[in-house]
This record gives sequence, C-alpha cells and structure tokens, in this order.
Amino acid sequence: MAKLRYRTLRENVVNEIRMKILNREYEPGMRIVEQNLSDELGVSRGPIREALRQLEQEGLVEYVRNVGCSVKQVTLEDIYEIYLLRATYEQVAVRTYEGQLSDEDLAQMESIVEEMKIFGEDDLGDLVDCDCRFHQVIVEKAGLNRLLKAWTELNYGNIVCYFAGNSDRKEAANRQHDIHERLLNVFRSKDEETICNAISEHYMKTVKRLIKEGSMSDESFKYKV
Repeated sequence: MAKLRYRTLRENVVNEIRMKILNREYEPGMRIVEQNLSDELGVSRGPIREALRQLEQEGLVEYVRNVGCSVKQVTLEDIYEIYLLRATYEQVAVRTYEGQLSDEDLAQMESIVEEMKIFGEDDLGDLVDCDCRFHQVIVEKAGLNRLLKAWTELNYGNIVCYFAGNSDRKEAANRQHDIHERLLNVFRSKDEETICNAISEHYMKTVKRLIKEGSMSDESFKYKV
C-alpha cells in the first residue's frame, strides 16, 4: 500500500485552487480575489497569498499591476514550449545511456502503462501522475541531478497541458494507455535515434492535433512541429 504523504496547509490550499482551475470551476480570465478564497476555504489570507504565488510560477494564474490576480489562459504556444522542453530533456537523457534501458526499467514502465488501463475520464489527475512516473524513468536513468531537476520543474506544466489540451476527457483517458504502450515498445528496440524521434513525436502529436482542431490557435502557428 502506498504511504500517505503529509501536506502542509499551504500545499493543501495550492492543491485545492489548482484543481478548481484545472476542472474549469475557475475559468480562464476569471479574477481571483484573496478574501473570497479565504472565506471559501476557511483559511487566512496568508496561505492563500503563498498558494497564488506558487500557482503563478506554475503558469496557472497571472498578476497584472493595478488589476490583481486572474486565471491564466493557456495558449497553444504554452503547450508547445512545455512539451518541446520535456522532449528535449528526455532526449538528452536517452543519449547519455544510448537508449539502453535495463530490463528492470522497462518492467517498471510496463507496470505503469498497465496501471493506466484502470483509469477513466474522471481520473485525469491519476493519469497525469502515471504519465509523469513513466517519463521520470527515462530521465532518472541518466543519473544527472540537474537534468532531473529541470525536467521535474515542468511537471505542473505537463498537468496544465493535460487539462487544457483535452476538452474531451473520455477520449483523452482512452488514448493514454495506447500512446504510452507504443513509446514503451520503441524503448524496447534500444535504438537511440529511433527512441529520440519517438519521444519528439509523442509530445508534438498533441500540438499537431490542437492545430488541426483549431481549438486553441489559428493556422498561423509560428513554430514548426
């Protein structure tokens, strides 16, 4: 059984506000008033202020001088940048060990992929957790602490992309197992170049889908994907 992690009051407040944003209880552009949140959550304004500061760093809220805090609109450019960086970090990791994951590493990734089967459209948070653990195996194998730290700092960006880039949550949940199983099979080939190309395609597939749907931008998207 997994151990329950103790959370501070600030962490609980951060998580509560974050999930309200990701579940669209707080819509993009909506103003966030500290006193209203304080009353709603039953905590003082201090933890609220600290939580909003962290969520600003995660890219979920933004401050505008003389206006205040509001929910940030996640753009296609935001998703592209986050996925480009994650893919690049993972490719750097793969090149350090030339794509040679051990049988134990592959078994761990396979176990995570199997875990994805049990989650549905109401479990996107759990699916994001599986996604992060799957990709963390790829980065940790390199044994480069700074690389792992830089990659980990994008985890909440990945969460933002997951929710913002998937309006149809049932479809999003259904495809997670298949796309990660395909990537796992590429890793089994232990071919460095094939793996690096597959990682890029794995991330950019979402960007290409959103461009095609036209749901977050127009045809003039300025980056090549």
